Amino acid sequence: MRVLIIIQGILQILVGVGAVVSGMMLILDPSGSLLHAGTAMLRGTPFADFLFPGIILFLVVGVGQLLAGVVTFRRHPRAALTGGVLGLGLMIWIFVQVNMIGGGHWLQYTYFFIGVGETALAFLIRAGS
Repeated sequence: MRVLIIIQGILQILVGVGAVVSGMMLILDPSGSLLHAGTAMLRGTPFADFLFPGIILFLVVGVGQLLAGVVTFRRHPRAALTGGVLGLGLMIWIFVQVNMIGGGHWLQYTYFFIGVGETALAFLIRAGS
C-alpha cells in the first residue's frame, strides 16, 4: 500500500509542476510561442489565444495536482478520492484538447495514460484502506 501511495504522490507532483510551469508560460505569453505552439492550432475553438486555457491548466491541472500530491503524501482519508477525481480530470483535459486542436503528440498520450494510472491507483489505494 505504501508503494502505491508514493507512486500516486510522485505522479501528482510531477504533473502538477509541469502544468503550473506550462500554464504560467501560456499566461505570460498567450501567443503560445514560449511553448512553440502557435495560435493557428486554436482555429475552430472558442479561443483566440492561449490565455484562458493557460489559466485552466495552471489552476485546475497544476495547482489541483500539487494539492492532491500533498493530500496523498499526508495520507489524508480523502487521498484516494482526490487522486481519482484529478486523474479523471487529467484524462478529460487531454480528451477535450485532442478534440479541439487535434491529437497525435506523444505528450498527449503520456498525460492521458498518467491520468489512467492515477485513477487506477486511486481505486487500489481505496480498496486497500
